[in-house]
Amino acid sequence: MKTRILFSALALFFLFSLFLASCQSPEVTSAKVYFQQNNIDAAEEQLLIALKKEPMNPEIPFLLAVNVHMQRKEWLEAKKYLDQVIAIDPNYKYTDGRSAKDYLKRLWAEIHTLGANKFNDAINAILPLEKDSLLTEAIDDFQLALKIRDDAIESYNALVKCYYMMDDTTNLLATGEKFMDKGLYDEDVYTYTVQMLYTKGEKDKALSLLDDVLKEHYDSVKLQELRIQFLAQMDRLDEAKEIARKLSEEHPDDVDVMYLLAQIYYKLGDYESAQYQFKKVLIENPDDIQVLQNVCTAAFQAKDWVMAEEYARKIVELDPNYAYGYTLLWKSLYNQGRREEAEEYRQIEKSLQ
Repeated sequence: MKTRILFSALALFFLFSLFLASCQSPEVTSAKVYFQQNNIDAAEEQLLIALKKEPMNPEIPFLLAVNVHMQRKEWLEAKKYLDQVIAIDPNYKYTDGRSAKDYLKRLWAEIHTLGANKFNDAINAILPLEKDSLLTEAIDDFQLALKIRDDAIESYNALVKCYYMMDDTTNLLATGEKFMDKGLYDEDVYTYTVQMLYTKGEKDKALSLLDDVLKEHYDSVKLQELRIQFLAQMDRLDEAKEIARKLSEEHPDDVDVMYLLAQIYYKLGDYESAQYQFKKVLIENPDDIQVLQNVCTAAFQAKDWVMAEEYARKIVELDPNYAYGYTLLWKSLYNQGRREEAEEYRQIEKSLQ
């Protein structure tokens, strides 16, 4: 008898638990039926009624976000309700096992992708008007994406590039500074922002930003090179040389660093060191006329006439119609005392001018 009573009590408890688990307001039930019938408007109406009755039920704002507003592509409304789900229960998961945070990421990704597609189309656009129109639309998408996730580095990166392509200095700087104020980091965002500041005349501010970010991101060779360029252009050559020399030791195979260091040595009047660095660049770019011209000029300034002749001959071999190549050649020959030969090349130079 006692056993029968116990089994009856357990069965009653089990049924009661099932009843509680499946219990939901009639409006939510009706809304789900309307979703099956693809009647989103009616479903929304029922869910809004249900939300007033059950403001702490996370399922209701979840349904409003996912099945109503995301379906209509009403992105900010969808975000509003997903945020509401998180406020009620951040661990709540929808029937597909995904949380509101998962859906926010999905929402951001969908909008960002729309912008990225338009950005790519703008790059390939032939007509300037079409390009500007696509960039404007892409900007709208990226701005919306940031309203969904205001820490999305990819969207800041894309937005800054859009403004750069449109020569929109004001919005580029505003976006870059907002990004930095949030404590975020992206090499491209910093590059475009500090370059624009420097071009605008705010040179000290640009350099200060680089100094600050490189304390934590010293491994960014791109930003290090930018700092060296700024210092050199501001005639702070000794500082630029020390940073470039150290960077060259840390990255001995980086051609851009070699080239920067060579230019700095040249500006400082250390032509032998400049020639040595330009030679290293030349090994990687043996047919680059600009590099050949630089190393030839450095050799000429160092009064290494024989090497200057060798580089000049290579220049005219690569481009027989390049007048300045003949200028370097005849002058290097003249300084070696080979005046008749120098005069022959000087005449060729004149004929090309």
